[in-house]
Amino acid sequence: MSDESQSLETFDLRVKDVMTPSPLSLEANAKIEEAARGMERCDCGCCLVESNGKVVGIVTERDIVRRVAAKGSSLKATKVSAIMSTPIVVVNPETTVEEALKTMASNKIKRLAVVDEKGLVGIVSITDIAKALAKKSGQANLLIDAIAKQSRAPEGVYL
Repeated sequence: MSDESQSLETFDLRVKDVMTPSPLSLEANAKIEEAARGMERCDCGCCLVESNGKVVGIVTERDIVRRVAAKGSSLKATKVSAIMSTPIVVVNPETTVEEALKTMASNKIKRLAVVDEKGLVGIVSITDIAKALAKKSGQANLLIDAIAKQSRAPEGVYL
């Protein structure tokens, strides 16, 4: 198989094939504490923010650390709408993985909300795409090993 045909085959994947369905989402007036607890419960790193049934922003763990904790703000008093990144970049489930990657790169982001005509249906991250491509190319074990090595602290390093 040529490199070109393998590339075309790999990028025939659609966002719907690799996204996480039914992502954590909260209303814009929810408190940061609720978002943090939701992320812990769902074992995810972000929360989509909705208002009137539309996705209007995203809050990540990094946002909570930098925009709330580092500034001494209250997790119980601060609303997710106060720290969310907006506008949110969205794609539809039929978007190709290739187009999703281009969208992420051009917007310098790592996650895209996935919406259809009914509203929010999922979220796709750069990690979701990497895992899918590694699996498709038979390199899943290399990806899992790389992730596992990054998550373990080397001897003598304290986290």
